[in-house]
Amino acid sequence: MAEDFTIDDFLGGKIKLKQLVSGYRATSDAVLLASAVRPKKGENVLDVGSGTGAVSLALAALAPQVNITGLEIQLDMLALAEENAHLNQMESRVSFVLGDVAKPPREIVDTSYKYVLTNPPYATESFVSPNKNKAIAHHEEAVSLADWIDFCLRRLSPLGTFAIIQRADRLDEILACTASRLGALKIVPLWPMQGKPAKRVIVTGVKNSAAPLSLMPGVVLHNQDGTSTQNAENILRKGECLWDNQEG
Repeated sequence: MAEDFTIDDFLGGKIKLKQLVSGYRATSDAVLLASAVRPKKGENVLDVGSGTGAVSLALAALAPQVNITGLEIQLDMLALAEENAHLNQMESRVSFVLGDVAKPPREIVDTSYKYVLTNPPYATESFVSPNKNKAIAHHEEAVSLADWIDFCLRRLSPLGTFAIIQRADRLDEILACTASRLGALKIVPLWPMQGKPAKRVIVTGVKNSAAPLSLMPGVVLHNQDGTSTQNAENILRKGECLWDNQEG
């Protein structure tokens, strides 16, 4: 039924996303993650846990000369992602594959990617949403964060770039999982408001690089009155690069 879905604008209307009213819904995290990389013409990208396609389609809008593959475990979410690719006339450059990180399809395993992006499940609490889509999208079950990251890094080509958005309190796990495998690590805190602890971080790194880690200034997302900061607007609506919109 029509009322079961909404059509939502992302990137200031550059892409539209059909989403369930009740169930998993993409957030600004998708655009923030996509803004962290800028693939060049001919470079390929894998979006692990692609959901309804928000990260893949946002990146396709920001990098119109690259091909993107999304891997998604839920058939109904994958169907929505394919519908969204068609809705945005991006189906020639963005495709989605049904599969599980624990048992990935051969076409994914046999391919190496210049970029691997992921917005993995982040919840480890005992409470699991009664909504199936939300539970699978948000809650770690059979695949731990360490296993999820390991899968992503195995898909990277040498000197390929990995990018993840995750809860800030899991940064230690991310660093442990990427130690000795990634260099040129950049940690970007996402501050909900000035003076508040970061709730999310974006971490990027380059496979087999020997370059040192950098703790970036980060992005404050909201002003004290709840409106978006200019830097957040630049990224989320204007499609500017994350690295051009750090605080300080």
